Amino acid sequence: MSILKKKVRLIQEKKVQKEPQENEPNVKPSPKKVTIKSEPSPGPTKRRKIPGQAITPEKIRCAKNVVRNYGKAIANFACLEIALPYLKTKLEQEGLDYTDFVSYAMEAKRNIENIDSFRNALLIKKEDSATCISCKKVFQFIGEVFIKYFSVNWIYNTKILHKLAYVKYRFRILRRLRNPELFTYLKS
Repeated sequence: MSILKKKVRLIQEKKVQKEPQENEPNVKPSPKKVTIKSEPSPGPTKRRKIPGQAITPEKIRCAKNVVRNYGKAIANFACLEIALPYLKTKLEQEGLDYTDFVSYAMEAKRNIENIDSFRNALLIKKEDSATCISCKKVFQFIGEVFIKYFSVNWIYNTKILHKLAYVKYRFRILRRLRNPELFTYLKS
């Protein structure tokens, strides 16, 4: 690489030294540009990336999008017909319409990007309306149902690379679904 840099520097110096001939008509002499090139400092050099290998530890890579993927999967499950038998009784208890809940779940699916946004979809606040509070309670319930009964099928039938890590994080997600006020981190 240093040989190439030397060649480029020599070519640039030759261009600077080269002046137009005086006997050529309509050619204005350009002012000389003096550039001072210093040798590159012997600081840290970039490493060459080896295809198929990463420097980020496997433990961190496997947990990168766990919360986001689980949140979107729960919201998606809440909108499917397979969740309807579980939702009927809970919706009747809360006095909520199915279409209102599905619109809440679709909005949650669009907004869930990290722990904070997933927590906001579950956490009941003082300023929430009555329908929003009941939607959050039903969303929390259907999340528990998804984690308990449907998450393993979801994990093994999607293109998730770190399947074992997602299975291990199931119970952490379940605990945080039950207590969303404590949902501030996932990894210990």
